[in-house]
Amino acid sequence: MQEFHNHTDITKKNAFLQTQFINWQTQAKAYKNYPNFYRRFKLNDYEELKFIKNFGKISYTKKYGNDEVNLRVNPSAGGLYPCEIYIQIRGIKKLLNGIYHYEPIKESLTLIHELSNDGLESYMDINQQKFIFLLSNVYFRSSWKYEKRAIRYLLLDTGHQLGSIYASLVLEDMEHLFNFKFKKKSLNKVFSFDNYEHFVASIYSSEYKQIETKNLRSNIPFVCPCDYYIKDSFIEEFYKQSYHEEFNKYKMNFLKELSKENLQSAIDKRRSARVFREGTILKKDFQDILKGIFSFAKQFSLDIYFINHNINRLKKGIYKEFTLEKEGDFSELTTKLAFNQKIGGSSAATIFFTSKLKANYSLSLMISGFLAHIIAIRATSLNINSTGIGAYFDDEIQDILVTSNNILYLMAVGK
Repeated sequence: MQEFHNHTDITKKNAFLQTQFINWQTQAKAYKNYPNFYRRFKLNDYEELKFIKNFGKISYTKKYGNDEVNLRVNPSAGGLYPCEIYIQIRGIKKLLNGIYHYEPIKESLTLIHELSNDGLESYMDINQQKFIFLLSNVYFRSSWKYEKRAIRYLLLDTGHQLGSIYASLVLEDMEHLFNFKFKKKSLNKVFSFDNYEHFVASIYSSEYKQIETKNLRSNIPFVCPCDYYIKDSFIEEFYKQSYHEEFNKYKMNFLKELSKENLQSAIDKRRSARVFREGTILKKDFQDILKGIFSFAKQFSLDIYFINHNINRLKKGIYKEFTLEKEGDFSELTTKLAFNQKIGGSSAATIFFTSKLKANYSLSLMISGFLAHIIAIRATSLNINSTGIGAYFDDEIQDILVTSNNILYLMAVGK
C-alpha cells in the first residue's frame, strides 16, 4: 500500500504544479437517498433509537447567498461527507428486524432489507447482534475535489465517523466491538455497490441470539449514492488492495471519564476551528486531552508527535509523545508545514499522526481519524477548539520530525 501513499504526497516540488480548478457548482451530492416508496422510520418515534441521531445529525447551518451548507456532528474534509451508514437492527419493539440506511438530514431510517433467517452476521462469523453498524465510502464525494489524495481523507473521515458512533455508544452505556475484518467484497456485491461505494468498517453491539444466520437471501437494489459520479481507477485499485491487508476486532476505552451531560454537550458543540486567537491552554488540559492516546496508538504502529506553541508550563518545541526532541519557537515553521495554513502555527499545539512503514496502512488512517475525534470531543468538553489538517508537506514534516514514518494527519488544538 506504500505506493498509493507515495503517489498522494504533497511536496514542495509538486505542490504548485497542480492546475486543477474547483467549480463548487459541480459538487456531488453529499448524502444518499433511497426512493420515496421505501419505508422510513423516524428516530424520534423510538426511544431506543434516538442515540443514532448523534452519529451525524445537523449541528450547524451556514448560508452562502441562497445556498445552505449543513454541518454535522462528525467532521469531514471539505465538508464533503463521503461516509454512508447502514444499520442492521433486531429486537426493537414495533420496528421490523431489518437492514436500514441512516438518513442524517431527515433523522430517519430507511428499510432496505427485511430480515428472515438471514443477516449480516454470516459475513462476520459472529452470533446475532441487536445492532450492526456498517460504514461505506462514497469515494467520488472526496475525489471530486481532492483527486488521488482523497484516499487519505476518505479513511480519516471514516475514523472520525467511527469516533462519532463510539461516543454515542458510550453515552448510552452500550457495549461495542470495532470490526474491520469481515467479508467486504461479498457485502459490496450483495449491496449492489458496483464500485460506487466500498465497505470499510463496522461496529456491532449487544448480542441478540446464539443461532445460525444465513447470507442475505437477495441482493439489495442499486441506488446511486450521488447525483452524478466519475469513477477513478487509482482509487478503486486502492480499495481492492486494501482488502488484502490484515484486520482484526478491537474494543476502545475512551471518553468514559466525561459525565453524560458533558459528553452530549461536546458531541453537539464540536466544531472544526477556522482560526485561533493564539491563546494559552493549560498543560494539565493538554495532558487530559491526550490521556491514553499515545499508548493506544502504539498498538497500531503509530507514532505521535506534537509541536508546542503555547501550552502553559511546557517548553516550546518539538515533542515525540511528551519527550522534548528540539526546543524552540516553531510556530512560523508549522504554518509552512501545514501547506501555509496559518491555523497550523497559531494553535497552542499541532499534533502529528505518523505510521511506521510496516503498519497496516488503511487501518492506520482510520485509527488516526478515530483518535483525532476523541481529541476533538475532549477538547470541546474543556472549551478548547480543534481542527484536522489534511493538507501538508509530507517530505518537509518527515525532515523536521526526523522520521521515515508516513505522515497521516495533523490535528491543531488551541483557543
